[in-house]
Formats: sequence, structure tokens, C-alpha cells
Amino acid sequence: MNSLNIGFFLTLLVVGSISSEDIAKHVDCLEKNNLSQEEFVTMARAAKAESNEIDERMKCYTHCILESWGYLDANGKFDLSTLREKDRLTEGDMKNAEQCKNDNDSVEEKCEYSYQMFTCISKAIEQAKKDGVEMGEE
Repeated sequence: MNSLNIGFFLTLLVVGSISSEDIAKHVDCLEKNNLSQEEFVTMARAAKAESNEIDERMKCYTHCILESWGYLDANGKFDLSTLREKDRLTEGDMKNAEQCKNDNDSVEEKCEYSYQMFTCISKAIEQAKKDGVEMGEE
């Protein structure tokens, strides 16, 4: 994981361990969005630092990876039931995810929507961790 420098970005969605299948999906989404690994790492770091230096390719990568992981429904919107099933989130985390969905479901452009949802949920989970609430605990 560390050799690919993708762990900090991918684990923001609490995927647990990164499987070879997840790495293959990552590589596929990089290729589909004309992103090099180096560009991805740079933009992932910028995203974590809440920089505005995220281009459309990274946003579309986010859509691609969320879609490949099954987090988006047939309409391309975030499926909270899948999030609940796949990840061990607290009820508080789920309420934050619901708020993110309410705040962003009006975004029509699929890449922007996916990126906004990803960053909103990630921030909420990170804040809960900083506040001392571990994932899966209430």
C-alpha cells in the first residue's frame, strides 16, 4: 500500500485493507481518466490538504472508483445503504453521510458530485476520529 502511495486516499472511505482487486480498479480508473500515478499522488495530497488544485480528471477518477466499488446507484448518486453495508460506521457517521447526500444530491455533473460526496464524507469521518470517536463505536 505505501509503495503505491494511495493508502491515505483510498482508506478515507474506510475500505479496510486494499486488495489486488482494488489496486486493479485504481489502475483502471487512472487510465480511464488519463492520470499518471504521480499526478494522482500529487492531487490526492492536495485533496487531503483541502487545496483547490484538483482538476476534472481527479474528480472523474473519484467517480470511477466510487462506481467500481459499488457506492453509486443506477442514477450515479451515492447509495447510503451500500455505505452502511460495506463500512463499519457509527450512527453519527451515517447521519453525517446523510447530511452530505442532502447537501450534494442537487449537483448534476457526475464527477463533481462524486468528488463533493467523497470529500464531505471523508471530512466528517476524519473529524469524528480527531474527536476521539473510533469507527464502529458509538
